[in-house]
Amino acid sequence: MAITKYESYYLKILEKLKLIKADNEYKTDSIAFAHWYLENYYKLNTQDIAEAIIDGDGDLGIDSILIDEDNSALTIMQYKLPSKKENINCEIDQGDILKTWNGFLTLISNDKPYTGKNQKFEEFKRQLENTVITNFRICFVSYNKGVIANRSIVESNAEVFKRDTGSNLEIIYHDRDAISNIYEKLNRKNNISITLKYKQMQSAYNVQGRKIDSLVGFVNGRELVESIASNIATIFDENIRLYEYGSNVNIGINRTATSTDQADMFYFYNNGVVFICDKAKNSPASSEIILDGASVVNGCQSVNVLYNAMQKGKLNESVYVLVRVISIADYSERMRITEYLNSQTPIRDSYFIANHPIVRDLQQQLLKCGYFLERQSNEANYMAERGSEIKDKVTIQLEKAIQYYVGYWINKNASLAKRGKNALFDKKMIEELLSGITAEKVVEAYATYQSISQVLTLYRKTRRNNQKDDFSKYIGIPQSWVLEHIEDFRFMNTGDIILLNAYANLKKQYKELGIPDIGEKEMIKDAIFVVSKVILSESENNTSLLTKNSNVFSKVQIEISNLTKKYDPSIC
Repeated sequence: MAITKYESYYLKILEKLKLIKADNEYKTDSIAFAHWYLENYYKLNTQDIAEAIIDGDGDLGIDSILIDEDNSALTIMQYKLPSKKENINCEIDQGDILKTWNGFLTLISNDKPYTGKNQKFEEFKRQLENTVITNFRICFVSYNKGVIANRSIVESNAEVFKRDTGSNLEIIYHDRDAISNIYEKLNRKNNISITLKYKQMQSAYNVQGRKIDSLVGFVNGRELVESIASNIATIFDENIRLYEYGSNVNIGINRTATSTDQADMFYFYNNGVVFICDKAKNSPASSEIILDGASVVNGCQSVNVLYNAMQKGKLNESVYVLVRVISIADYSERMRITEYLNSQTPIRDSYFIANHPIVRDLQQQLLKCGYFLERQSNEANYMAERGSEIKDKVTIQLEKAIQYYVGYWINKNASLAKRGKNALFDKKMIEELLSGITAEKVVEAYATYQSISQVLTLYRKTRRNNQKDDFSKYIGIPQSWVLEHIEDFRFMNTGDIILLNAYANLKKQYKELGIPDIGEKEMIKDAIFVVSKVILSESENNTSLLTKNSNVFSKVQIEISNLTKKYDPSIC
């Protein structure tokens, strides 16, 4: 029997998971699968992934948790990876679905106490007690057929939850098709090509000398979804405005698209969808247009709502959508079109910093230092595919560059770099933050963060396997003592930015005291012990809250500023 695409991808993904499992000392392939998914779908870094994953017994069917305080959103995920390729045709069991649902209710409800012994789960539950959450998501991620036979159970429970709480709840099913799509995206050499069936499509405004053409028409909603369904995870690569779960606008779009008396008015109520592509080939005889290098750059909300409605069998066949196609060869102009199309409605300021003159200059200066500042999502891959000489450069995402820079260099906003990254891009703040930024400062902050991240990984490996003594060797403490006092270092699970800030302040203080350069390793060790001392003195024992608390950051800074000699932990 010939091997299927799913089986082939399964084996290739398993190879990646073996490396992830070994590098992070994960006990199961399933946890490595969670890591792979969070890294490649949500684009999280190693530390963010470690904070999100629920490792060990007592997780109540929840394998990872993401809390987005800026958008009052909570996402919980269950992962299912078949133990062998023959099982990729199975579905998620009803028992596993109900376990995750009950785990979700236990996590968010004050009326349902958690009686398990999973410390990570317990900390997330306590954190939610002090966090405003109005948008909820439950995501079933599986490399099999996912949730089919039992989907009615999930949807029924979701409707009851929304009716009883008045909160938004989105159910996401990422089955083997979605996972395969992610894998294809990671390995794709050619741009997306789609064939769009239309009701009408006519040539529109063209600009001579700029190699820009455009067409305008309208397309049936179902045929629009069908044309991009296989690329739903990648068709928005260049769209700086991604899907907003649970927004009132999307609820309204869904109401119209699924109604029996207003669906035929969708064309008039909706702003439509804009495709941008490298080349458009129109076939009037067959009423089809082929878009090479296609991306949806405006209308992400509408397309996702229509896709979800069709998945549930609720999309009305009377829905028609206004479609604009822009064919363009110039990459710089393509980026500007994408930005301007998404600036006409409210959107997070962080998306528009990409074209700030200081950021543009910073990108050029970092290139000279061996780094590529990725100002826009997927810019590095896009530029590399077009022959740009960045393959030997270290890529730094703009958001991370700003986060690490602020956490390292700007004490008064360091806690904000951990607590509310989006706030760093507020128009009232960004000019001040950028005023002192340089390529050299970004590189120093980034390099130090990477070193601290490696030490955090050593610590987590010790927590997972008490035979691993790399962490104890690093800090110069006997393994037996470390294991006995392992909880004293629990803050390291979420302590990346506070350690980064402590390191920077120690380096400055030691220089002012005339203490010779003690080296990066010794500085990181001192930072760990300083932060540990402050954390242990707090009455609150939820370290995930303490490591983003502005008062704790200040206490660490004061502790360091009061030093008159090299820090001596004296904890042994």
